[in-house]
Amino acid sequence: MTQTLLQPTTVAPALVHLGGHPENVVCTGWDRHDDDRFTVTALWPAGTARHIPGHGTHCETLVAAQTIRQAALLLAHAEFAAPLAHAVLLRTFNFTLDPACPLPEDEPAALDIHVTATPTATRGTRVTGVHLAMTLHHGPHVVGTADTAFEWIPPTVYRRLRGTHAEAVSEQPPLPAPLPPAGVGRRTAAEVLLSPTSDPRQWLLRHPFANTVLYDHPVDHVPGLVLIEAAHQAVRHLTQGHHSDGPAGLAGRSAHNLPLAPAFHPTTTHTTFHTYVEFDQPCTLTHHSTHNPLTHSTIHHVYGHQDGRPVFHTILSDEH
Repeated sequence: MTQTLLQPTTVAPALVHLGGHPENVVCTGWDRHDDDRFTVTALWPAGTARHIPGHGTHCETLVAAQTIRQAALLLAHAEFAAPLAHAVLLRTFNFTLDPACPLPEDEPAALDIHVTATPTATRGTRVTGVHLAMTLHHGPHVVGTADTAFEWIPPTVYRRLRGTHAEAVSEQPPLPAPLPPAGVGRRTAAEVLLSPTSDPRQWLLRHPFANTVLYDHPVDHVPGLVLIEAAHQAVRHLTQGHHSDGPAGLAGRSAHNLPLAPAFHPTTTHTTFHTYVEFDQPCTLTHHSTHNPLTHSTIHHVYGHQDGRPVFHTILSDEH
């Protein structure tokens, strides 16, 4: 998976935990207003947004999630002095995108991300954990909101926590057969994170290291962004509707003529991470849906389990 967004940036890739593919950096700068308020700037590639008749503006959720992740890591390192060698423990990751926002379709979109930070953990006088609340703006328009909570711990503590799984995995784990890419709104097998099972609402998680947007460099556990994207793919697979143009995504490919567009257009994503997802054991994703009679909307739940334990839970809805 390649990306063609080449942009001037003052953000070092290391500050957003990117190394092998610095062209994937979407944040372009930041500014501190006071002790707990900041602005991060970002640039979304052309094709990230697509107007879908009857549904408003639909943004590529992978781009949105990557932007929020990068903004959070940037502020943790640049403003809260989180050492680059420390490991990040991600707790929650939520975002809502407003379909009424008039984003451009065929040109890059500049964003201002207003962030309020609340320290959640300290060691002595040093902050070691934060909750970040974000509002994403394109000019005078609100693109959406986000919040995430995470901590960072020193390498020695992390190695004790991770035990035999502390080392980064560079060799490709076995890849089960993918779902058809078009059925999850993607083009290639390297973008597909799900493998079918005998249960139509359950899948095995795939780890395609060739996908350099999700696997920029070797890591010791499955990244949170992969789990969020896998949850979106699961819901797309169950709700695919009609042929239509769709968003290009972080890969920078053409926004036109994607194989399918999802009939369900999620605006809100809530994810809670319970523990690490390992590469050496199968991880299953299971779907369950509920109906909200007040809004006549469907809420989709995707649960991840590994070794009999819950590892994450993502909720997708079209309520905002």
